[in-house]
Amino acid sequence: MAAPILTVAPAEGKKHFLVIGAGSSGLVVMRELTALGHSVSCFESSAVLGGVYAKTYDNTILTTSSLLTAYAEFSDGREDCPKFWTAEEYLDYMRGYAERFGLLRHVSFSTKVVKIQRMPETGRWTAWAQRCSPADAAPNEEEEEAVQEIAGFNGICICTGTNTWSCRPKFDGEEQFQGQIIHSECYKTPSDFAGKRVLVVGAGESGSDICNEISRHAAATGMGIRRKHGHIIPRVQRHGRVTDLNTNRCRYSNPYVLGAWVGWANQHAKRLSLCLARDTPETRVLAKVSELNLRQGTSAFSKFGCKNAGFVEAVVCRGATLHRGAFRLDAAGAAFADGSRFDCDAIVACTGYRNAFPFADETHPDIGEYGRAPRMLYKQVFHPLYGGEVGYFGFARPAFGSLPPTAEMQARLFALVANGDVALPDAKAMSDAAARDGAEWERRFGDDQRVKGLVDFQIYLDDLARQMGVLPPLRRLFLTRPRVWLKVMFGPFTTHQYRLRGPGADAARALDVYSRQPVGDLLESTITAAFLLAAKVLSLVGFRQLTPNNF
Repeated sequence: MAAPILTVAPAEGKKHFLVIGAGSSGLVVMRELTALGHSVSCFESSAVLGGVYAKTYDNTILTTSSLLTAYAEFSDGREDCPKFWTAEEYLDYMRGYAERFGLLRHVSFSTKVVKIQRMPETGRWTAWAQRCSPADAAPNEEEEEAVQEIAGFNGICICTGTNTWSCRPKFDGEEQFQGQIIHSECYKTPSDFAGKRVLVVGAGESGSDICNEISRHAAATGMGIRRKHGHIIPRVQRHGRVTDLNTNRCRYSNPYVLGAWVGWANQHAKRLSLCLARDTPETRVLAKVSELNLRQGTSAFSKFGCKNAGFVEAVVCRGATLHRGAFRLDAAGAAFADGSRFDCDAIVACTGYRNAFPFADETHPDIGEYGRAPRMLYKQVFHPLYGGEVGYFGFARPAFGSLPPTAEMQARLFALVANGDVALPDAKAMSDAAARDGAEWERRFGDDQRVKGLVDFQIYLDDLARQMGVLPPLRRLFLTRPRVWLKVMFGPFTTHQYRLRGPGADAARALDVYSRQPVGDLLESTITAAFLLAAKVLSLVGFRQLTPNNF
């Protein structure tokens, strides 16, 4: 018998939203909407919150530090000693955030949304949801869960993430290969590959870490890079300081046309300082990082970041081999376009994921079309055809920076639109703006087609902040609170700066965090500040292409 239809009823003058997914994006979307008095119903297909972080491999360590990963409204109080959380530590942080703001009561776990539809007669959305069996339970067709219909939603918040549906290409000649091939989605522990010869394909962040892990156990390890690797930034620099202290406003205020020069100067300065340092495995890895980045000719302004040096450590410290270009498999291994060969027993394909929206395929295929090409969305959040009713969160990917605070800023804008505090343009104007923005991101990141929705962390968040009226008051800070200005400009790029004024402001909390935050390395800060000041001066005398970003 079909389950009875449920109808949601928001408070008078407020709205009720369906949130699909309870990962880092879904949690902050619930928080921002409920903070303004709206109500939400969240459906999460797994039994726990956390999204991809709840199902990753055993030794996962995040690639952005606790400073850049945290939400502005929830501090761990340890900004003076940032660290890289393990997946379990980050799950603990998310659980604390959910408990602090009472979000768990809105979530139905082990429940997937199987269909959504906008009802033309009411202008509201209906969702069909179904309980999921545990992943390890045996299927029982006779006890299939009934589908529950829930009507009356004012809008849909899509927070399903970009790492849900794996994407493994069919390798040339793989039918001849006698070994094992798995996608990184199925990878759990490096001990599974003890004593084997393992080829890791893909030098993204997961591929780099997995290569490093496996190299400690395998008989031989190869890293296959089919195109360019990401611009490599190690988690930690010399003296143990987290590298993303240098992901700061000073660096990314430099104009794009100077990006390659800023990167070139910093890489050469680091190489020089390493020549003067004592020879250790750590300094050899850092020197190799600079060598690879310079040889490839990329910078943090124009390439998706590989925010760990794992595969470089595997090469320098444990003899892993690099192989570039396309390859063909035969029975024994892989022959690469660069003329090299790697014989192997197993291949781990770190070849990424694809965006998919099966709950809309039948009723609103355009939702999937836009979600697979997030630059078609207005500000990479709003579907132009539905006004402020359909939002996507976590699909804009900062080249350097962190996804959770990016989703936080998206959620704040969506909530203000829902509340009537920010007005959206009409559908055509949104599409035209998305096309203009997309062309600019394509100009910056056009050579990296693997990662959809790449954005510059500062420029994108400043754009969202401008829509909300929450840009940091840099001039006023410089004149009245110079120490805070120093932290905003030269400290890690956190979203506390967007809580200093405007809707959602919490200046006391932001200033408290800034009192503990460290600033970036002196050498790199000096170089980037010199470029920025030169650009500012030259832009004032007519070189407009050198105009800094919001400085």
